[in-house]
Amino acid sequence: MSGICPSCGEEFDKPGLHWSHGTCPYPEISPIQEAVFEGLLIGDGSIPKQSGGNSALLHLPMINRRFLEWIDERLGILTTGVSLKKTASELASNNRESGFSPNAKEERYHDMYTIWTRTHPYFEDLRERWYPDRNKQFPDDLELTPLRAKLWYLCDGYLDVGQHGRPRIEIKARNEEKRAEFLVGLFEDVGFSPLYKRHELRFTCDETEHLVEWMGDPLPGFEYKWALGSREQYHELKQEAYEEHATQTIEVED
Repeated sequence: MSGICPSCGEEFDKPGLHWSHGTCPYPEISPIQEAVFEGLLIGDGSIPKQSGGNSALLHLPMINRRFLEWIDERLGILTTGVSLKKTASELASNNRESGFSPNAKEERYHDMYTIWTRTHPYFEDLRERWYPDRNKQFPDDLELTPLRAKLWYLCDGYLDVGQHGRPRIEIKARNEEKRAEFLVGLFEDVGFSPLYKRHELRFTCDETEHLVEWMGDPLPGFEYKWALGSREQYHELKQEAYEEHATQTIEVED
């Protein structure tokens, strides 16, 4: 996807190549953008190893198209836009063929979308910091902010809205299961005391309310994860999100 260089104002098919081989400097990464990138890495974002010595790129796949569009809007020239990764039909077919889910049905899947960043030295630095032994690991000096925690919750967390009682937030953290004290400490540093059990951080009902308030307003496409009012409200908003922000087909313009 083409983009306009913020330094010279000209449009290029591949701005990353323009910055690496031209006279214009790489765009500066703002503090907000840094927080977004790190929040995504805590969650579903990754910086996969590139073949042939290519520059590092951050990758985020997700079925929630509206949320990816929000991310793309905030990151601007640093990303190549939101694109379709696999259709619901392709995902179901892949799972049947691989044996992961032999009876996978297309109607139970949604299209998968993705965002890729453009090349930038910043992502090389991020990869060195987050992948010390080729596997993603949270940096020891990581600090949570409301935005970082919010992105983590949107990617890996869910609202437990059982039949009885008030809802509770739980956040999956399987990749760091050997560092439970570290995970709990991230939240203790900002005033919360979750438990780490069965690969998840678990908050009490009271702390869930405080955590939602601390993180601030929900991001587009994930309003249902802030629905503390009732189980019915949660399911209604979740259904709306899946109907409006995730699709099972994609329209292709001629």
